[in-house]
Amino acid sequence: MFEIELNRDGEENLYTQIYEAIRAEILADKYTPDTKMPSIRNLASRLNVNAETVVKAYDLLAAENLIYKKEGSGSYIAPAAALKSNGDDQRLRILTSKAFSAPQKIIDFSGPENGGEFLEEFAWDLIFDRFYSEFKGQSFRKMGVQESSYFKLLQDQYQEIEKTKLYYSSEEQLHEILNSMIGENKELLFTRATDISFFSSFYAEKFKISGELEKAPPPAEKSNLNLSSADYDSLMEFLENNTIDYLIISDESVGDSLLDWSLSKLKSLLELAQMLKFKVIIYEYFGLYQKNKKIQELLESRYKREIILVQDLSSRVFPGLEIGLVYLETESKNKKNELNSNLNKYILKQIIKTKKFSAGDNLINNLLSYYLDHGYLEKRIKFLKQRLKNRKLLLKEAIKDHFRGVESVETDSLFYLKLQLNQEISQHDFKVFAEKNSILLPDYKNFLSAEVSNQLIISAAALSQFSIKQGVMALAKIYWQFVS
Repeated sequence: MFEIELNRDGEENLYTQIYEAIRAEILADKYTPDTKMPSIRNLASRLNVNAETVVKAYDLLAAENLIYKKEGSGSYIAPAAALKSNGDDQRLRILTSKAFSAPQKIIDFSGPENGGEFLEEFAWDLIFDRFYSEFKGQSFRKMGVQESSYFKLLQDQYQEIEKTKLYYSSEEQLHEILNSMIGENKELLFTRATDISFFSSFYAEKFKISGELEKAPPPAEKSNLNLSSADYDSLMEFLENNTIDYLIISDESVGDSLLDWSLSKLKSLLELAQMLKFKVIIYEYFGLYQKNKKIQELLESRYKREIILVQDLSSRVFPGLEIGLVYLETESKNKKNELNSNLNKYILKQIIKTKKFSAGDNLINNLLSYYLDHGYLEKRIKFLKQRLKNRKLLLKEAIKDHFRGVESVETDSLFYLKLQLNQEISQHDFKVFAEKNSILLPDYKNFLSAEVSNQLIISAAALSQFSIKQGVMALAKIYWQFVS
């Protein structure tokens, strides 16, 4: 009971960490009311802390009416509806205000795709609870640029790079930006195994069957979408024999990635882009996790004009939230008017200067600033890294123990694991079959996998460590049903 990992570097009190971890699990509806809490002595022993530390954490939980104490019997999850009259109860959700229903038996191996929460600690609902209880109606007011930690975060991203920053706050806005930049009829080149999920939605009609990329299109119908291996020699050979407008690179991959190349090889690629007049679009998912030194150096090199950077700031941190920056080459004064007029409204400097935000925009901007001001972003990313690595290890162990005939393939991805199956299957048909059996899988087209393949991509990011083993056993069961 309770998944608690303590940071003992002294930055935050241990009892506060215990309180926040337990609070998150209670508010995530993981336990029914009146469930007995671990005894103070047992929890202190398990966490290797003093009993007084657990007492302080339980006192904080009791003060919020999350737990209650029975004399001589211990502490229990509170039936909070009876205590709602207490004005200090700041919870958004009262566990017993609705009839209890057993959790749905959906097993989510899809990772970030279906919006499942990666980490209950510092989740939106919990932080919003604290935020709104402090600011109430002021949550919707316009915040000055100097006050906003969120605007400062946006301005600080690659601030030394001389490029125009465009800001988007929804998938639709990024669609419009890329549509204005690229259009529908340019020649795009992708590499196998990299996550191109956004582009597969942007070009939804053309990505209906990713296997079509493997085939030569009919002469009368040019697909505009091309596929190559991420191997240096193979890619260079393709570029020497084909004309493209854009090469798409992503820092999320379940196989070889162009960003694994040496810096000298990447620069030679950009030199070729300069000669052949195509642009390289780098889609960066993990910019908030750590600075990618290769991307940084490429943006500072003499080939920086050949790069368009799309920095996704949120989808690998907060599932479902789509915000980020697009970096375009800064126009010279005499070419200032050449920037597509559709893009002017997305220029970050202009957005901050005019501050024409709706109440909803203000709410999100203020909440993000609150999140940053209290250090929650740094803590969430730190915990996410740890949890994702642990879950991936548990997933590999469960595959080894409970999925006979199937092997996991080592990749650098935090979110995804690739499985080597014992035979080829239709990825589309198996995905549909799995969903009918309450198992969600990633869309294979997002990694440009062939429709018929002996590889399967899964993720434990949206699973708890306690459900991974059961999830793998269920996946193995339906796999053998499917192939038989």
